[in-house]
Amino acid sequence: MIVNHTMTMNVTLPLQTHKPKGQLPPAVSQPVRNVPAAYVPRMRVLVIIGVLLMVHFIWWFADDDHIGYAPLFWLLTVSLGFKCLKMLHEWYHYIQVSEPVAPATSGHQQYTVDMLTTACPSEPRDMIVDTLRAMQAVTYPHTSYLCDEGNDPYLRHVCAELGVVHVTRQLKVNAKAGNINHALQQATGELCVVLDPDHVPTPDFLDKVVPYFADPTVGYAQVVQAYSNQEETLVALGAAEQTYQFYGPLMMGMNTYNTAQSIGANCTFRRAALDSIGGHAAGLTEDMHTAMCLHAAGWKSVYVPAIVSRGLVPASLAAFFAQQLKWARGSFDLLFHVYPRLFTRFTWRQKLHYATLPLYFFSGVITLIDIGVPIAALIMIQFPWHLSLGEFALHMTPLLLVSLLIRYNAQRWLREPHETGLHLAGGFLRIGTWWIYCLGLLYTILGVRVPYIPTPKEGCGGNEWQLSLPNIALAALSVGAARYAHYLIQTPYALLMMALAMSNAAFLMVSVLMAQHDLLRSLKHFVNSKHWVQNMLQKVEHWLTERTGAVLPRFRTAAVYVACCLITAHAFLSVGVEFWRHHITPSASLIWAHTGEGGLRIGHNEAPSTIWSASVRSASQTASPMAPAVVELWLTPSVAPQVEPAVLEQLDAQGSLPLLSWEVKPESVGSSEWQRSVDILKQHSKPLLLRPIIRATNPAAYRAAWQQLVTSFKASGVSGPAWVWTPPRPDSVAAYFPGSAFTDWVAADYLSLTPATLAEIKKPYTSLRLQLAERAELNSKPIFMLALAQPGLNQQAQAKRLKQQYPEVKALILGSPKAQQTEVVVLNAQPGLQP
Repeated sequence: MIVNHTMTMNVTLPLQTHKPKGQLPPAVSQPVRNVPAAYVPRMRVLVIIGVLLMVHFIWWFADDDHIGYAPLFWLLTVSLGFKCLKMLHEWYHYIQVSEPVAPATSGHQQYTVDMLTTACPSEPRDMIVDTLRAMQAVTYPHTSYLCDEGNDPYLRHVCAELGVVHVTRQLKVNAKAGNINHALQQATGELCVVLDPDHVPTPDFLDKVVPYFADPTVGYAQVVQAYSNQEETLVALGAAEQTYQFYGPLMMGMNTYNTAQSIGANCTFRRAALDSIGGHAAGLTEDMHTAMCLHAAGWKSVYVPAIVSRGLVPASLAAFFAQQLKWARGSFDLLFHVYPRLFTRFTWRQKLHYATLPLYFFSGVITLIDIGVPIAALIMIQFPWHLSLGEFALHMTPLLLVSLLIRYNAQRWLREPHETGLHLAGGFLRIGTWWIYCLGLLYTILGVRVPYIPTPKEGCGGNEWQLSLPNIALAALSVGAARYAHYLIQTPYALLMMALAMSNAAFLMVSVLMAQHDLLRSLKHFVNSKHWVQNMLQKVEHWLTERTGAVLPRFRTAAVYVACCLITAHAFLSVGVEFWRHHITPSASLIWAHTGEGGLRIGHNEAPSTIWSASVRSASQTASPMAPAVVELWLTPSVAPQVEPAVLEQLDAQGSLPLLSWEVKPESVGSSEWQRSVDILKQHSKPLLLRPIIRATNPAAYRAAWQQLVTSFKASGVSGPAWVWTPPRPDSVAAYFPGSAFTDWVAADYLSLTPATLAEIKKPYTSLRLQLAERAELNSKPIFMLALAQPGLNQQAQAKRLKQQYPEVKALILGSPKAQQTEVVVLNAQPGLQP
């Protein structure tokens, strides 16, 4: 082996011949045995129940009727699909958790071993020295190496005292991978261990790992990464919590699938395996790149779930962001460029593994969608879903509960007792890192290079407000959007989006607070100085410990029974709700008539005599696909709408919803005209809209007349029609509004304008919109617009333009101006309607 002349060593070791590069692993003689845990079958039952609930939820959610504003709907669908895939990815590993068992003959074979760690000029010397001392204290015979990029005289002196081989280089290429490969040119061991300089190994490190290499097909063995500083700051705690699940059940599942991941620290390699792929692969994520190459070359991997070293997790936001940006950029680069090249050489499980593992960093885009969709929906007053919130809860709640049961049961395989829990700090920190992950993806797409800089190992500094600015800005935007929408509209969907926006803002601000170390230290000092606060916290902690200590183990034991009860109850409730919907739930037309939910409907105005003639010619006419969705009938002045039953039946038959417009006459409610109209409307069981035109001398008289008219109809048993209110004075909308309980729609009537093109109605309608926005009970009403059909422009094109500009418009009548009425009725301050 040729040694680079730029290497300086304090100890000279004999060279050793290794297997030629490119040579594949030998045949299996004594394979590593995987022994599943006794409770894996229970986990499989839970996962089967979870998959069934997920499939049912997706089947229900994918209904076309649930699509609201399409761009927002599909963005949320991407987010929801990613979360489902993430759950499936975890469950896929949980059902095959295993711990490796070393081959029976492993204790009879000794290996020559090299232990390597690195040093960079920016890293603390004391930390490196502690690691070197711990390496030398490892009991299994080995040779220790320090790969010193700075050629530090002090570290050279320490190495000489400790008997560590000091290695440096002048041509610094390929960052950490190049540094390790440079040292391997001189190292002679059959196995080599790569340690980060902040990871302190225990004396039995090699005793736990070396036996697995008795299987000649094992290329590397990875152990747990544990930390000693997770309590230093909330950032450190969050960063550590993000790794607990990975180094527990996920890596134990990967062990079964021969996809155990090589991590940059605490990984032991077979030297022949590294030589077969040309040494450590370079890159920002050189550990994952090396694992990909070894798996593609046919080598096996082993995960040993033993804590035989402890390192440092990033304690400041700057250090954590630097680490995550490097990992995100490197992982996406491997997915886009290396993975396609090695694809055909992977097993199908490895193909799945290396396609999904980098997608962890795509969670930044998903978080941006989750935060951005409520903001966009509230600003545009467009909502992604048209679905029952109750049904959504019915289908989503069991899935969430079972997924929590699965995750809770998977915590059996966490490595230390303190690792159990909800991992809230890790979750909040992940949410706050969205923009770093998005930046890593953007840099990969644009080809922007990120320098390989070791993760800073120093402790936390002061408050990190500047790095928190993107999260502060997005939280402020969420609160602003919620406040803006609360001023305009308060429908259930709007309130849901407001709640989501405010929750997102709270989560982002928690992640911001986690990085304000001086502020948190001050708060902690304040709490510690108040004895009553400490006593209260101790009592709460004691109470929770007593309760959870007694309940949670039983809950875990009974998890399968709980999950079976959940899916059974969900099945019965789903069947019951479906039965109820088909037999009790109002039709889509009736829901639209009273709420406007279900999209824009287009129609025209028509004389009742035209409908009557058509019904006489074809009384059995069926619905036409070209029939207008809504037809306005302008009726003669009367105390109540005077329309023939055959006209309503004809509109129902052709699939059109009637809008009855008439000018109200001040006659007695008990008149023959009133009674005839009431009888006809009571017999009509289909959706119907009523638009009375009332003329009064003042707003009070108008409101009283409208309210009395609606009340009289309901008292007579006519409660089905929806009421369309047309403001009599465009400049005094709020003064004439009769109240939310007496109104379903607000009409914008521009049929009297000649001509009333979309551009020409913009000014009067803008004035109306501003007045509606001033009162929550007005801006929550759907808009019924009546306008002239524009020459040379078909109805669909005109409606499309209208919907783009005014999404709150849910009904559009395109027709001709109504005939001038020969009789003008004016109501006095004392309305003429008498019950």
